[in-house]
Amino acid sequence: MLDTRIGPNTLRYAVLGEKLGHTWAPSTHNSIFPAAGMDAVYIPVTIPREKLASVVDVFRDCFGGFNVTIPYKERIMPLLDEIDDAARACGAVNTVENRDGRLIGHITDGLGLLRAIEEQGVSTDKKDVLILGGGGAARAAAVAFLQRGGRVTFALRDTAKGEALVGDLAKFLPDGASRLGVVSLCGIEGAHDILVNCTPVGMYPHADASPVSDDVVARCGAVFDAVYNPRETRLIAAAKRLGVPAVEGLGMLYYQAVEAEKIWLGGEPAAKDVLDSVYGDLQAQLT
Repeated sequence: MLDTRIGPNTLRYAVLGEKLGHTWAPSTHNSIFPAAGMDAVYIPVTIPREKLASVVDVFRDCFGGFNVTIPYKERIMPLLDEIDDAARACGAVNTVENRDGRLIGHITDGLGLLRAIEEQGVSTDKKDVLILGGGGAARAAAVAFLQRGGRVTFALRDTAKGEALVGDLAKFLPDGASRLGVVSLCGIEGAHDILVNCTPVGMYPHADASPVSDDVVARCGAVFDAVYNPRETRLIAAAKRLGVPAVEGLGMLYYQAVEAEKIWLGGEPAAKDVLDSVYGDLQAQLT
């Protein structure tokens, strides 16, 4: 029997990267599309660095949108027609929207993090957040919480890097907001509404480590760990043991993909039960 699943009217999406051997994006998107009754396909496209500009030109004419991963999240920015405020503040793009040939760069990592937390019944509006780390994930998390009217404190060992990060994000805020301590740099003292780990501490094969002590976890209203291998890190296990709401990192990975589809399609890609079912399948694969 002929396979007619992909035809001339099939919507096309992709992820661009230099090495894509371990990406879960195609499995995620290609599970959501048919479950939502959509005629669409998502493919991984591996390209050498010198070909990025020419591939982007092709995608401008042939694809409804695409994702971008390492090492192109920064390199692609000069090739786009527009970049939204969050992506500009993060200095990186992971999702490109094609609006009638006009390419617009977005960042959905922070949105995916917020949604993963919210799906567990924890509010993300106007929260006092402690973020461990100062890399790309930490920056995206900070921007997302700041856009929700939150207050962000970074804790990282490299003070100079932290000060530069705070300075960059202060430019993203309304005038005077940084002087009020909306973005700051300090240790891990005090209580916070949400603790967000954006360091690799606790990741396989060093899964016996935790970025903070139980005392710190106990002072927080909820905990999110961006590490998803293992799914239950030492940090997540400590939060559960202490009765603190705990959110695993796999949710960020999944919901940043859902948020990308929202941008491409102009709305939620599927009903909640469909999205929950696909997420359950992804969880099962990594159990």
